[in-house]
Amino acid sequence: MLFTISYACQTLSSSCTYFPHNSSSKFKCVSSKVPVFAQKPRESSYYIERGLEFCAGDAFFRQESATGRDLGVLAASLHKKENGRLRVLDALCGCGIRSLRYLAEAEADFVAANDGNEDYGSTIVENLMRVSAEEEGRWVVTHLEANRVMMDYYLQKSFFDFIDVDSFWSDSSFLRSAICTLKLGGLLYVTSTDGFSSGGHRPHQ
Repeated sequence: MLFTISYACQTLSSSCTYFPHNSSSKFKCVSSKVPVFAQKPRESSYYIERGLEFCAGDAFFRQESATGRDLGVLAASLHKKENGRLRVLDALCGCGIRSLRYLAEAEADFVAANDGNEDYGSTIVENLMRVSAEEEGRWVVTHLEANRVMMDYYLQKSFFDFIDVDSFWSDSSFLRSAICTLKLGGLLYVTSTDGFSSGGHRPHQ
């Protein structure tokens, strides 16, 4: 697995706005309390990672990738400490564990959690609600192709301090859109199950 952190080097204006929910991705939230994670029997789709309980649902999830998530949270936390703000785009969020950890551990001001599979929507929302209700405006869930969601934000001049791209195959197809959507001085965090391809070790892929 490849871990990459990059700084944005283009000059971009910043904006705190983000595009609103569409009808296919809006969920009502009813709770804003941070849960107490007591030890208890859990269904097979529920896990605890670094003290945070979450549901993986039907999304692809690897417990072994926790170290990669740790490094992302650490980088995001340091970025917020240095800059005083943290606006995160989790472009391929799966069940939403990364987005949850950015909210809870890195204390992100805002997280855009996106996954192209609409079937994961209720699982993502359930996880993010463990930290903050939707009405508080700290997160939004969308279901678009990753390049599409990043370019939509770019076209609206709605840029991010930190972008997380966790692709199942090569990450190279997402890099241009991600760099365009970063604020000047922002961080791009890339993980990939096939990092050899983007590293040039398997040019045929």
